[in-house]
Amino acid sequence: MSLKQKISGLIGVVTLVFLLAGCGDQPEATEAADKEEEKVVGIIGPMEVEIDILHSHMEVEETTKKGNLTFYEGNLEGQPIVLVKSGIGKVNAASAAQMLISDFEADVLINSGVAGGIHPDLGLGDIVISTKTVHHDMDETAKDFKPGQIPYMDTRYFEANQKLIQLAKKGTKDLPEYVDVFKGPIATGDQFIASEEKANWIYETFDAYVVEMEGAAVGQVAYLNEIPYVVIRSASDDAGEEAAGIQENFVEEAAKNSSHVIEEMLKGM
Repeated sequence: MSLKQKISGLIGVVTLVFLLAGCGDQPEATEAADKEEEKVVGIIGPMEVEIDILHSHMEVEETTKKGNLTFYEGNLEGQPIVLVKSGIGKVNAASAAQMLISDFEADVLINSGVAGGIHPDLGLGDIVISTKTVHHDMDETAKDFKPGQIPYMDTRYFEANQKLIQLAKKGTKDLPEYVDVFKGPIATGDQFIASEEKANWIYETFDAYVVEMEGAAVGQVAYLNEIPYVVIRSASDDAGEEAAGIQENFVEEAAKNSSHVIEEMLKGM
C-alpha cells in the first residue's frame, strides 16, 4: 500500500468516527482535509552517495523492494516522500520515475545528484536548478530534426515546474560561501562526458549549465504523466579530460550541497 493510500485510509477512519459520534469538531476536520491534500514527493538519486544524506535524515516508515530497486517511504522535514536510488543512466531513471508515479502515487518528482559543469561561469560545488532538460544524445538530425529533439514529440525541452524552481532557489540558503547558484537548462545523455570538445558542443548547442545522465529522462516521464518536476544538480567535475578523477575527489561534497537544497525545499512544501 502506498503512503498516499495509507494517509487517505487513515483520514477515512477518522471521518467515520466523527460521523458516528455526532461530533463536528471543525478544527480537527480542517486538519484532516489538509492532510488529505498533502502531496507525496518522489526523490530520485542515481548513486548511493546521492541519496545517503536524505536517507539518513528521513523517518523511514516502510521499505519496499521492486525488482532491483528499493523504495524508502516516510517523512523528511514533515513532508511525505518516497526515496529511491535509480542507478545510473536514462533507462534506470525513467523506470524509477514511472514506478514512483504508478506504484507509490508520487505527485511531484525531484531528481538530485551531481553533474559535469560545462557553463564557463560554473565552479565545482555550484548548484544548478533546472529550468528545462533536454536529451543531448538524441540525434535524428539526418531527418531534419533539431539536436535533442525526439521525433514527433511536441516538445524538444521538458520544462521544469516554476513553483518547484522557486522553492529550490529559496532552498539554497545556508550553503557554503563558495557555492554559487544558477538556474538554467540541463543536458542529459547516456555518456560520462570527459572531453572539452564535447562539453563545449553541448554547451553551445543547448545553452546547458551542466551535463548528466538522468535528468531529461525524469523530465520526460513527468511530462508524459503531466506532473511537476525539477532537477537539482551540483557540479562535481568540469566534463573535461580529467573529469573522472575530479569527480572522484569532489562527489561527496557536491552530493551534500544538492541534498541540502532538497531538504530546504521540503520545508516549504
